[in-house]
Amino acid sequence: MATIDKKLFSHLNVEDCDPVWEKFAEVEFSKKTLFTNNKAYLLEDGLVRKYYINSTSDIDTEICAEFHFPGDIFTVDEKESDAVYESINSGRAWEITLDEVKDMFVLNPHCRFVQNYYLSRKLNAAMKREMLLLKNTPQNLYEYLLKNKPHYIKNIPLKYLASYIGVTPISLSRIRKRIH
Repeated sequence: MATIDKKLFSHLNVEDCDPVWEKFAEVEFSKKTLFTNNKAYLLEDGLVRKYYINSTSDIDTEICAEFHFPGDIFTVDEKESDAVYESINSGRAWEITLDEVKDMFVLNPHCRFVQNYYLSRKLNAAMKREMLLLKNTPQNLYEYLLKNKPHYIKNIPLKYLASYIGVTPISLSRIRKRIH
């Protein structure tokens, strides 16, 4: 039986002996796996994207909003039902129901620290992304990713990367040609 790579999640400041680790169940997933509602996930291996379906035109299009890499936490909440969480490749995650998470907050005050840490990181990332989108051209966004998040360029397929910065794959190809 596999166990959680606790070093990968050391930024959560949860002790190795904490019983919270035992509450997570292993999930092996393949490419194009959709993640279940009302659960929190610790991503140990693989790459997951969060996207929305834009149905405003004749053709539905996917708009990538976030990417999750090993060591990340993400939650799939029914209230955010428009969002789809899908794996880009195969990997492993550890899941727990959101109800179990709520129960842990009552029993273990240290879990509140993890919740606050997670929520503050999520809020900061959303605010930063919003400012990047509002203040920059797609080329500036691509250059920002090259400089500050090269793992995005290296690991995310170009069609998803194009959606993330708000252009078509052809436009992203032109941007890449100008830069390289």
